[in-house]
Amino acid sequence: MFSRVPTPLRYATSETEGEVPPFPVPHPDFYFEDGNLVILVENTLFKVFRSTFTRHSSVFKDLFSLPTCPNGMPAEGHDDDNPLHFSGISATDFERLLWVLYPPSYAAHKPKTVDEWRSILSLATRWEFASIRTLAIHELRTLSMSPVERILLAQEFDIDGRWALSAYTALCERPEPLTLAEGARLGLETALRIAQLREQLRARGHRAANMGGYHSLTRSAANRHAGAALASGPGGKYATGRVAEKPHWGIPKSFLGQGEIPPPARGPPRKPGGKASPTAIPGTARLVAQAFGIELGR
Repeated sequence: MFSRVPTPLRYATSETEGEVPPFPVPHPDFYFEDGNLVILVENTLFKVFRSTFTRHSSVFKDLFSLPTCPNGMPAEGHDDDNPLHFSGISATDFERLLWVLYPPSYAAHKPKTVDEWRSILSLATRWEFASIRTLAIHELRTLSMSPVERILLAQEFDIDGRWALSAYTALCERPEPLTLAEGARLGLETALRIAQLREQLRARGHRAANMGGYHSLTRSAANRHAGAALASGPGGKYATGRVAEKPHWGIPKSFLGQGEIPPPARGPPRKPGGKASPTAIPGTARLVAQAFGIELGR
């Protein structure tokens, strides 16, 4: 990831404009003349401030706490001839991270798209910029993404909680099953779990339909059903004869005559920011959370 690469500084000419230069070129926005840390990413030189990185990243804080080079050799990142070389990342991704570290404007964030915030999230996670990672996740939650895209991001960057839960739940509850393309992107294990949950939810729906809904009747609804049954009994609608008492839908008549049910007692209000009780999560979401090991309180 980090390596020392002595490289002479050259500048782009009109002949190389628009092409990837074979020599390092200073970045037009993030090569600060008064900076004290030179970083080489691909063929782009960035000159920034070491304190910015050590303040926000535990990785860089540990890196720059190491002993300096012996025998008077210049330290990595000291100048353009001895830059700190970042391999395995693109100059575009690193530039997007610098948009947050050195914002062009404090009025609004420069990154706007899912791809831009994903780049920032990737480097913030790799180098342990904790606050920038939190910011990137927050901004990604506000952007439009398909459930599959949200799940893939959650899996790649270990994003748990309700954001991931809502994506899994959406795939389990929608009428159409996963497509072949979606299953290929999610992977065999995730696709199979979603298919199993869809079958369980469909089986639950069939059982509820076959039960006729009696299990969810309110008392007022039960009274209406009881009155209709009595009116349609022997003697017709205006019969005055005594009809044998019997329970309707498994509900005793003594229960039906108890009057209206008082509203449920409310407990003390939940403190702002407190974790939601698992019982406050809809049944489908609880089932999905258990299947994928998602903590409901997060």
